[in-house]
Amino acid sequence: MKPEIIGFYADAREYVIKAGFEWEIKAVQTRYFKDMDSIGFLEAYVYCVFNVGMKNQIAEKMYETFCKSGCDLKSIGHPYKRDAIGKAIDKFGEWWASLLNCSTDMERVEFLDTLPMIGEITKYHLARNLGMDVAKPDRHLVRLMKKFEFNDVQKMCRYVADITGDRIGTVDVVMWRAMNLRFNS
Repeated sequence: MKPEIIGFYADAREYVIKAGFEWEIKAVQTRYFKDMDSIGFLEAYVYCVFNVGMKNQIAEKMYETFCKSGCDLKSIGHPYKRDAIGKAIDKFGEWWASLLNCSTDMERVEFLDTLPMIGEITKYHLARNLGMDVAKPDRHLVRLMKKFEFNDVQKMCRYVADITGDRIGTVDVVMWRAMNLRFNS
């Protein structure tokens, strides 16, 4: 079934673009960690914290409300998310410096796992949003991994990336967004 994933990916990519998310594909495809700075890191962290345990469409609204409030912590109703984001605002410079001291993307991914509200899956979401070429092994991608008979989400996305020329993170976001929008191929 592995070759069938290429057809699925092509159809999913077309579907996501038609749904108005071409900007998201381009953003991931052109974002590289080497171009990131500490403010971009803070923004990516905050965005990922809002997404923890939430449907993306709801998290997007919460993130937008927070930004429109001037980043007022009182606008965050969830106490753990509010605490994590407050801590990030105070410590993001230190966290960024620690991240820069890591010598590989995998060391960076493991460092991200030490941050508040960032866990085994979310560390990949944050890493991808920081421009590292990884895939987030969330429930949608795990389901696809099983359907197409892979044993690892990273390997599945790398397989598609190697054939299509897209980055691993781009493959991730295309397949995730398609599933998020309830794409059926």
